[in-house]
Amino acid sequence: MNNHLPNLKHLQYLLALHRHQHFHKAAESCFVSQSTLSSAIIKLEQLLNCQLIERDHKNFLFTRQGIEVVHMAEQLLHQADELVDYCLAQGNPTQGKLYLGCIPTIAPFLMTDVIEKTQQDCQHLELYVIEDTTENLLASLQGGKIDAAILALPIDEKFTQAFQFASLGKDPFYLAGNKSLVESVVDEGNYQGVKNGQIFVLSEEHCLTRHALNSCKVEQKEKLNSFAPTSLTTLMQMTIYHQGLTFLPQMAVKKGIAGVSELTCEKLPESAYREIALVYRQRSYRQETFDILQKIISPLV
Repeated sequence: MNNHLPNLKHLQYLLALHRHQHFHKAAESCFVSQSTLSSAIIKLEQLLNCQLIERDHKNFLFTRQGIEVVHMAEQLLHQADELVDYCLAQGNPTQGKLYLGCIPTIAPFLMTDVIEKTQQDCQHLELYVIEDTTENLLASLQGGKIDAAILALPIDEKFTQAFQFASLGKDPFYLAGNKSLVESVVDEGNYQGVKNGQIFVLSEEHCLTRHALNSCKVEQKEKLNSFAPTSLTTLMQMTIYHQGLTFLPQMAVKKGIAGVSELTCEKLPESAYREIALVYRQRSYRQETFDILQKIISPLV
C-alpha cells in the first residue's frame, strides 16, 4: 500500500487556493487560518515530492504539475463524495443527492416537469438543478461538480471519449417571425427571399444557434443579424420588432413562448431538429440512477 497518500483536507485547501488565487480568501472559504492553509500546502508538496506553487514575497503561481494535481484532486474528492453518498443511500439508485446540469435553451421548458415527475417516482432522490452553457456544464461534469447534464447534441468531439450519452429524444425546430417571410421560406424551401440581417439567433455561447443553423440549412451567414442576444425572450422581441425570422425549439413552442399575435410559427421539415441527451461520466457508479432518469425524462422531451 502506498504510504504517500495525501490528506483529503489538504487537497481541499489546494483546490480552494486555485479557485480563489489568494491565500487569505482561500483560508476563509475553508474556515481555517491562513497559516494553517499555507502549512498544509507545504506538507502536501513534501508528501508528493512535487512543487505545486512557485512563491515569492507577495505573489505565487501554480506550476504545471500543480495544475495537473488540482485537476486530479477534483476528481478524487468527487469520488470520495460519491463513495459517501453511495453508502448513505445503501446502494439504492433512487436515493441520495444528484446534481443535474441543464442548458438555458432547455431548462425553462423541461426542468419543472422533470422535477415534478422525479419527485413522484423517486421521492428520496434529491435533485439539484444547475443552469449553464454547454461548455461550462461539460467542464463541471469533467471536474466532478455535477453528476450529469441535459444537453443538445452534437458536442465538441474532444469530450466524447470522457462521457456516456443516453438519448432523450428529438426536439424539432420551428420557424418563427414575420408572417410573409415565414410563408415564403416554408413554400420555397430556402432563404433566398430573406434579406441580409433578417435572421436573428442567440449568441455563439448557446449551442442552439449552431444546431439550428446546421439542421435548418442556413448557409448564407450574411442573412444573420449582427445583434446576438443571450436569452430567448430578447431574441423573440428583436425578431418581432424588426419583422425578421428566428428558430425556436419545439419544447419552447409547446410551452407557449411563440404565443403572440405578432409572430407566425411554422414547423420545419423533419430533418430540422436537435437531439437531446443525458450526459454523464463514463465510469460513474450511478449508472442505474441515470437509467431511471432517462426513462423519466424521455417522455417529457
